[in-house]
Amino acid sequence: MGWESDFSLPQDINWKEVLKMASEQGVEAITIDGYEILKKKNPQIKLSLDLTGNKLLLLESIGRLKLIEYGNLQQLEALTELSEIFHDKQIPFLLMKGFACGRYYPNPFHRPCGDIDIYPGDRFDESNEALKAAGIDVDPYYYRHTASMIKGVMMENHRILGDLRGPHRQTRTFEAQLERETTKSIKEGKDVVIDGRTIQGAKYPSANFNALFLPWHVSAHFAFERVTLRHLLDWALFLVNEGKSIDVDLFREAKTKYTYGYSKFADILTNLSIRNLTIPVDRIPVEIIDDAQRFDTSLANKVFDYMFVGQPRKRDANVWKFRWNNVNRIWKERWKCKKIYNLSVYTFMLYKIKGAIFKVGD
Repeated sequence: MGWESDFSLPQDINWKEVLKMASEQGVEAITIDGYEILKKKNPQIKLSLDLTGNKLLLLESIGRLKLIEYGNLQQLEALTELSEIFHDKQIPFLLMKGFACGRYYPNPFHRPCGDIDIYPGDRFDESNEALKAAGIDVDPYYYRHTASMIKGVMMENHRILGDLRGPHRQTRTFEAQLERETTKSIKEGKDVVIDGRTIQGAKYPSANFNALFLPWHVSAHFAFERVTLRHLLDWALFLVNEGKSIDVDLFREAKTKYTYGYSKFADILTNLSIRNLTIPVDRIPVEIIDDAQRFDTSLANKVFDYMFVGQPRKRDANVWKFRWNNVNRIWKERWKCKKIYNLSVYTFMLYKIKGAIFKVGD
């Protein structure tokens, strides 16, 4: 990531297992980048992946890296087309999540993205009509966002930023705060520039938005499935690149107010970034570092371990079977409810079931 100083490795490495795990964790391209840096830093060492028995594995991994680069270029083309559609209607929008976090990486095209997430503020309905007028299908899909395919890339157009199917007061207050930060970002934020190309009408999130949104986003995944090293890297790189721009008072106040799926994850991600990724703490406000270092290390370790033993979310085309799978997962991993979300498993499930039945947030 650019801050490492120790480039030593054990001699006996099962590279096949390392690269398989890296692929599962969403950091395969970055692992190959690290391997190339390792060779330059240790020219006297014959690394095992370069030996005859592993050369095919190396070539296969480089091939998959090229596919990741190609996928990101396809997404850039799709984002460009989307921006042109919106620009014709004078609709600005916020670029969110993975594709926006890519700018923090040494090579942005090596941060793989499943889809592209945007938020057009109070012009959600207009933006969907603009897509339809351009001949693009708009699937209502989910209460938080619609979904459209542009050049084979999934675009999620968000109406809601957080999760309204939780404790009513917290979720509504959190949503309102996220909306205030997006309004500022869309009006005053940095233009989106990717590979030298300015995306018309698109803005990057402010530091305060990401400080609020990224931990919540990870916690939303964690409720039903594992999160990965890629999620952790997004947070670590954000802190290193923009930590000094965070309003520390706002950040700490949010951790006090939003105990449902935000407060603990904000400190867990920072704690793990310090201990497991050895981020340069001098580039981050001391208050954020102090809070994270005082956090319960055993709980942070439990979350980290779960990244490697937890399973991805079980999908199903039948919506009710999919929801049953979610309920089943929550029950089996009910330790998360109290430890992370500060709710009993019954209360947590009640919010989710009530939300689905009564279409809360629709």
